[in-house]
Amino acid sequence: MSEPKDSITDVDDLRQLGYEQQLQRSMGGFSSFAIAFSLISINTGIFANFGFGLQQVGPAVIWSWLVVMLGQFLVALVLAQLSQRYPISGYGYQWTSRLVGPRYGFFVGWLLLLQFLTGFPGVCRALADYFMDFVEGPQTGWIGPSGVTVLIISAIAIIHLLGIRLVAMINDAGVMAEMVGAILITVVLLVLFGWAHPEGLQFLLRPIHYQTQQAPGLGAWALSLLMGAWCLTGFEAAADMAEETHQPRRVVPRAVIGSQLTAGLGGLAMLAAFLLAIGDLGQVQASPTPLLLIMQQRLGATVASWAMAVVFLSIFACGVASLAATTRLIYSLARDNMLPGASLFKQVHAVRRTPVGAIFLVWVVSSVVVLALDRIELITSVSAVAGYLGYAGIVLATLWPERKLHGSELKPGGGGFDLGRWRLPISWMALLWLVGLVLALTVPDAGDGRLPAKAAAVGIGVGGLVYLLVIRRRIDLGRAGPPMGRSVGSTGSVGGAGSVGGAGAIHPADGD
Repeated sequence: MSEPKDSITDVDDLRQLGYEQQLQRSMGGFSSFAIAFSLISINTGIFANFGFGLQQVGPAVIWSWLVVMLGQFLVALVLAQLSQRYPISGYGYQWTSRLVGPRYGFFVGWLLLLQFLTGFPGVCRALADYFMDFVEGPQTGWIGPSGVTVLIISAIAIIHLLGIRLVAMINDAGVMAEMVGAILITVVLLVLFGWAHPEGLQFLLRPIHYQTQQAPGLGAWALSLLMGAWCLTGFEAAADMAEETHQPRRVVPRAVIGSQLTAGLGGLAMLAAFLLAIGDLGQVQASPTPLLLIMQQRLGATVASWAMAVVFLSIFACGVASLAATTRLIYSLARDNMLPGASLFKQVHAVRRTPVGAIFLVWVVSSVVVLALDRIELITSVSAVAGYLGYAGIVLATLWPERKLHGSELKPGGGGFDLGRWRLPISWMALLWLVGLVLALTVPDAGDGRLPAKAAAVGIGVGGLVYLLVIRRRIDLGRAGPPMGRSVGSTGSVGGAGSVGGAGAIHPADGD
């Protein structure tokens, strides 16, 4: 459907927000949905975390998933409205900087950056581990899991360097495979085993802790929320790709909400199917790969192999989407001079129009981290805590005392998605949900010495040092932060064919 004749173009829309078009705008509605759905990736999240949730509360873990789905739906509504107001890469950083100020926006952006920088190598390592276990390959030496992980990271980075069109094509294919595979597995398990379960749906009401074999306590229920919390996140990736999406004010809010609902409801059905297909609950709870065990027992090794091939493709697509969101956030921060080395990380290739500086940064950092650390959980444990703190920072910004800040107060953005009078109550409920979920992530001890809280605190501390040593002075001098209404001149244009051009934000004094 074409834009109304009286609407401004996407390029002019971006110019009003203070930037010239730099990235290639080629994504449509399905690709926008697909990038968010891939980053959520119910196959990745459920296969990686099902065993943990099942051990905490048994089959009743499905209700923990439902609670997280409803809470995250509130967050998705808030983010969808912001994506309609400010269709711009850097999403949470840009939104909060314009609603509250660049200092606040930096810390929200840093939290979101921690989420993606730690989540991306974690996704790639999960794919490597599942693949190595599945093929029973070599487990030692460079070509062990760490080596395979670096190869996966490199493949995804090269795909991104070749352009957003290839990224979208691969991601779209991965999403189609994930959706078809998830539907087939769910339907087959429900038809063959779900309806014939000896306890019926009552089985889903049975809470049992694996270690105690008793009803779970409050701490176990809180920990069981983490299965959904680790999975039902990433729907905001559609907003981070807004500058590469046609008609983003219309398309992105639908993608944010649609991906969250599709993943939430699809995951709910998949969980029900797997749970009702369990034969021996104790055996499945004890297995390190419970879903693979269920499929092998119920569907046979051949069918399980085909299902795992779909899972591998889904996880790979999740990695592609994760790198997309990470690099666009880095690009947005760098073009506003909000990162050390900003002049390098804001570079955009003139022909392929990809943020090459940000791609190389994530490629190198992720590879070094994977090769240097045997325990990847030291890094990935940061992802969920930082991500939900970032969400809370975004939602809190929408509740900031109403005031006009550089002409960027939260107001209707020319039609489209709008919460209207429900904005404040939904924002408050979303904030309370997020605070509770952060407590669930950090307070109970899951046997890891509260590693997520400690690792996240270190990451946040590093961000504080970066702000104090570098960013604060730049903001004081007016050399950093979103332009927020400043006119954009011709210096924001992309360089000539084959060259590398800088980003198009204009500040009184640019540079590092």
